[in-house]
Amino acid sequence: MKRKWLLTVLAVVAVGLLAVNAQFSNNFNDEFLESASGQALLQTYGALKSNYLDDVDDDVIIQGGINGMLEALDDEFSYYTDPEVAAQRNQDLQGSFEGIGAVLSPLNRQTGEGVKIINVYRDGPAWNAGVQRGDVFMEVDGTNVEEFTPSEVAAVVRGPSDTVVNIKMLRPDEEEPVEFNITRGQIDIVSVESAMLPDNVGYLSLKTFSNQQLYDQMVEQLELLEEQGATSLILDMRDNGGGLLNQGILVADEFLSEGDIVFERARDVTRRLARADAEMFDLPMVVLVNDNSASASEIVAGALQENGRATVIGEQTFGKGVAQNVISLSDGGQLAYVSFEWLTPNRNSISETGITPDIFAEDTRTPDFVALEGQGSPGQVIEFVIEGEKVGEATVDEEGEFDFVTAGPDPVYSDTQGEAVVDLETDSALQTAYETLLTEVAAAN
Repeated sequence: MKRKWLLTVLAVVAVGLLAVNAQFSNNFNDEFLESASGQALLQTYGALKSNYLDDVDDDVIIQGGINGMLEALDDEFSYYTDPEVAAQRNQDLQGSFEGIGAVLSPLNRQTGEGVKIINVYRDGPAWNAGVQRGDVFMEVDGTNVEEFTPSEVAAVVRGPSDTVVNIKMLRPDEEEPVEFNITRGQIDIVSVESAMLPDNVGYLSLKTFSNQQLYDQMVEQLELLEEQGATSLILDMRDNGGGLLNQGILVADEFLSEGDIVFERARDVTRRLARADAEMFDLPMVVLVNDNSASASEIVAGALQENGRATVIGEQTFGKGVAQNVISLSDGGQLAYVSFEWLTPNRNSISETGITPDIFAEDTRTPDFVALEGQGSPGQVIEFVIEGEKVGEATVDEEGEFDFVTAGPDPVYSDTQGEAVVDLETDSALQTAYETLLTEVAAAN
């Protein structure tokens, strides 16, 4: 494993953040205070603090000002994260957290409110307490969380190891709520899953690059696949929205013995950011992507494609080819702002374009999602029919409004972390990748 290279990258990132903080503190305070707009912002704050009808919460209005500043950029990739969410995100990046070991999903996919369990990790705190898939959160430590989002529930469920959290849940097909007292523990975040397919084809899925342990986990799974007799590999990065650049570079480097990996374009300069070294995992492989594959996933796919290492199969990727500097703010929150653009080895831009697959294969795993809202007569029942088939109904509420969302089945997960659940018969894109790989291996032999 290329640990020495990884430590070098992390050191460069740390120095970069120190430089950014120093630049901010030295150059911009006076400029802000001398500008008419800066003075107007302070006057607005003073007026609200002094004369607004009710007391104002400093944190709320100042964070609102930060968000307004970023919204003015009209850039979806520049944003502010409040202290609570930033702390949770930083914990996840380390590859572990203290909690109960369950995967959460919104109950209402339109509003994001309401939270249900879609997976429970085997032998974890939630598993040992008897929590099951399908359980719906009602209360956490006496607080009603029925209208919380998954991130909000996660924030109150997590806590130091060996402490107890009381959770009340609604279980389908049971009239009374079920209650659990769960002792929190250390939960490892496993972002890599693998399985063996017929004909000695190894399957490796990277779920996210937002995990400092991803590369090490991937190497461990690759070694396991080789021990099980894998002679070729499908690398699946569908629905992987990216994350840490250094993890993306390490992953690409693992499969390349030479060639550029990624270039960086800043305001006035373009430079090579990473080039492969000689050591590599050399089994024949293909890469699987979809329209949710973004950022670091696109860097990896582009590097393997343009270096002739792997055929890319699937859908046009998302096109998130810009990178953010992320800095910690004095309130504990984080500021992410776009500062670079990534280019493929051939210096092609990824932004808004994405990676074009060598072979198109539609991802049909998830049914089409339909969300509707409207008005009608209170109490009226409205049926929804698509292509002659009834897909559901909604009742108009007392205010004359209704909404409807097709839920579709939840994804199927293994309760054993690192174990992938795959089905060649129902996953047509995976089937295409599998057949393509077998054809390429046969032609090479």
